[in-house]
Amino acid sequence: MMFVVRSVLAISCLALPSCGQSTPAKKSAESDAADSPSDTSEPSKADISESFAWPSVIAVMGDGYPGAGDPCRRLGESALTVNYLDDSAILVGCPGDRSDPAAVAVLAATGGEVMAVAEGVTMISVPQGDANAGMSERPGGAQ
Repeated sequence: MMFVVRSVLAISCLALPSCGQSTPAKKSAESDAADSPSDTSEPSKADISESFAWPSVIAVMGDGYPGAGDPCRRLGESALTVNYLDDSAILVGCPGDRSDPAAVAVLAATGGEVMAVAEGVTMISVPQGDANAGMSERPGGAQ
């Protein structure tokens, strides 16, 4: 009886590909994955700004913020931004959410405040100081 069980197991293993060696296609795919290095680096500024399509509902100005080529942009007035514009701040949009590197960098460098995230853009209000500085009140309260 024991001989029969062993014979059946041996025949079963010969018939099943999983009991034998791996197929050449599997082995090739595994070795290709092992041979190619995985890219874990952050995308460059140029990669982010070139790959992101700014939504048409957002008025984008300039070629980068704070500098040319940076992924963030100054935002102008549109139906989506009108509630976040302020005469004492610049409204900046960065691709992605508030935790993406571009938004984090602008927030850290400027002390800005996230106003909203919409249409794949984080809108940040960057303070520019008191818009009324230097203005004096006229005597008698007249303006």
